[in-house]
Amino acid sequence: MTSAALAAALAGTGAMAATPAKAPAKAPASKVEVQDAMLYLKVIISGLQSDKVEQPVKGALVGCLYNNSLGQITDSMEKVIAENPGKIHKDNPSELLGVMVRICGYNPQAAAANNAAKGR
Repeated sequence: MTSAALAAALAGTGAMAATPAKAPAKAPASKVEVQDAMLYLKVIISGLQSDKVEQPVKGALVGCLYNNSLGQITDSMEKVIAENPGKIHKDNPSELLGVMVRICGYNPQAAAANNAAKGR
């Protein structure tokens, strides 16, 4: 089959008119949103680089970043901060890291119970 015949056959089936679906365009992030996203990314990076953060916590952070956009993480962080006025401060990276770890699905009680059940 020649390329002209192939093109004609494809055009007849409508295959050439099909285009991949695109996600709806989201409004550009505001300056505050970008600053918050940068802050949360710094918190993630600091947590991953810290010797004080345990490996399972680091795994949860990497998984969270891998499976979610920074925008989704930022939205979740902002929601938790708004729901807990005065309890979580953006100028306290330890508090932010604690919130982020929980948002990312790491549950320290479940991890402790799991380790205790394994024994030696």
